[in-house]
Amino acid sequence: MGLLKRLTQLNSKKETVSIDTSEKQGITAHDNGYSNSKACSGNPHNLQISLESTYEAFEKKCKEDYTNQERLKQPYVAEQKGKKTNLLNKDEEYNRLKGKITAIHQDIDNLKQVCRKVKTNPEDYILDVDKKASAKFWIGLSFLLPLAAYIFVFYISTSFSAFFREFDPGISLFQGMFDPQALSKAYNAGWLELIFILFIPFVFFALGYLIHMFQEKKNIANTLKITALFIITFLFDAILAYLIDEKLYNLNKTFHSEVFNIATAFKSISFWLIIFAGFVSYIVWGVVFDFVMKEHASRDKIKAFIKEKKAAILEKEKKILKTEAHIATVENNISDLKVRITELQNIIDGFILPVMNYKASSTEYLQGWLKYISAALQMGKDEKDHLLSECRTIYNKHIKALDINTDTYQNKIYTKTL
Repeated sequence: MGLLKRLTQLNSKKETVSIDTSEKQGITAHDNGYSNSKACSGNPHNLQISLESTYEAFEKKCKEDYTNQERLKQPYVAEQKGKKTNLLNKDEEYNRLKGKITAIHQDIDNLKQVCRKVKTNPEDYILDVDKKASAKFWIGLSFLLPLAAYIFVFYISTSFSAFFREFDPGISLFQGMFDPQALSKAYNAGWLELIFILFIPFVFFALGYLIHMFQEKKNIANTLKITALFIITFLFDAILAYLIDEKLYNLNKTFHSEVFNIATAFKSISFWLIIFAGFVSYIVWGVVFDFVMKEHASRDKIKAFIKEKKAAILEKEKKILKTEAHIATVENNISDLKVRITELQNIIDGFILPVMNYKASSTEYLQGWLKYISAALQMGKDEKDHLLSECRTIYNKHIKALDINTDTYQNKIYTKTL
């Protein structure tokens, strides 16, 4: 197996490993350096070769010390075990989140299917809705709008005729009831007259709306209110009919004709005709309006049901986005864990070198080497100083080449390479 040197820092206690097997016989690294220096007269080239040889011996011994290697690698083994457990948990979380998204998508599909089916089979979803409500609504609306237009024109014209219009001799009942120039004449008469006749029809529309609202909740009080509204409407129509009929009567009365009063009005066909032309049409409009509103309510039940389901779909889609973001985070965690587990396995398959132990032994060896030069080697002072400096340079290069020129970490890790 080839080994690529890669540095990792690990704080631990210094390990004591001998730099040379000769130390087992009681010879220290200092003594060994001294004797080797003596043998070659402190030659720097020999120092370089000797340091490389001692390092190789030290490295080989570290590799073969399996018990110590297992102890040094124990923190990495423990970390890898924890990372693998964490990876299993993350895989389980990933699968759970994927299953959650699948379930949410299924819920969304079910809700969309419900939105499609409720329009044709509302009873399947406990909705009390007439299947023909939509058709009835549009049919009722087609009657309601023309009736509203008729009532609007009728009350504008009759109100103007009853309160402001001067009748010409020979005018007919129909002409007395309907004046095609009522708005323009009211405008010419003044703003108050125009506003009065324009807003009178809305009073009747409001009365019809109130009748519909009172009918939604059946009780005695609402029944009395509806009855009162009908009476008020009838009385107002009776007043309009009385005023118009009085004007028509006075145009055609003779010297022997009786004075027009309520009794006379009750006997007049035109009086009752005017009343029912407005009151009956108003009653019909109110009934159709109530019918249209009820059918619209039936349609609203389905719309409200669909709106509720669409809101639920929107919430589930938000959950999907949130869950997908969570999944992305878990995927990154899984990727990081796998990378770290691989790094730890490479460390476990490699070996750990106690850097400080080698530096201590090699420094002691250098001291022995330099001691011989300083104390025993016969040469001039300047030559000796130059030799000492050169030997120290050789040692520093050796330490730097091994990439162990540091005091910040105890062990150097050599990881396995493929």
